[in-house]
Amino acid sequence: MRRALTVAATAIIAAGIAACGAPDYTYVKNSGEKTYFRVPATWRQVDQAGLDYMTREDNPDSVSAQVRKRMTWSVAYDAHAEPTAAHLFSLTTTDEPIAYAKVVHLTEDQANLVSFDALRNLFLPVSDSARASAFEAGTLLPGFELLVDEVLTPSDGVRGVRVVYNYELPNGVLHTFDQTTYVNNDASVYYMLVIRCSARCYKARAGEIEGVATSFTVRSKP
Repeated sequence: MRRALTVAATAIIAAGIAACGAPDYTYVKNSGEKTYFRVPATWRQVDQAGLDYMTREDNPDSVSAQVRKRMTWSVAYDAHAEPTAAHLFSLTTTDEPIAYAKVVHLTEDQANLVSFDALRNLFLPVSDSARASAFEAGTLLPGFELLVDEVLTPSDGVRGVRVVYNYELPNGVLHTFDQTTYVNNDASVYYMLVIRCSARCYKARAGEIEGVATSFTVRSKP
């Protein structure tokens, strides 16, 4: 009888341990910037050095690059078995979602140029005027479709937009970009989260991606 009770107790403990197994999500935060979001635990962080290299805007040894680095925070998580920053900007098919978050402190001149359209166009041209300019420059991808465009006012301290749109890559595959961008009240800081994958991937994993997008939280003083 005692042995039977011991076996039963062991089974209950084992079940409890299983129930408290690996977490479902990875919680990503920058406490200093009061920026938070979560991704499924199966998504893995992209190598930061590779991400910094892929997103560089000038020579990494220049003074301007060092200043920019101090004013910028970024991180990326990739659902692919081999996470890489290349999936963020690839012109070939990406059938696993990748999420890229960025916080940038703006100069006064940059802050004066902030508008909802400026926020929409931070990753790729989305507004009519930005796409027209890109077309004239010969750099616009075809197949643009605007799926979602909404203004967000989650708190007194921040405002922003969420846009979801498609572009057709050179290989003919349609890709979906889900972008949420906030700015604080004096437009001195912007906060962006972009999730991308092929349109078929986006549809198949819509719930998963929506969970990531809507978890993006920014708390800033009014």
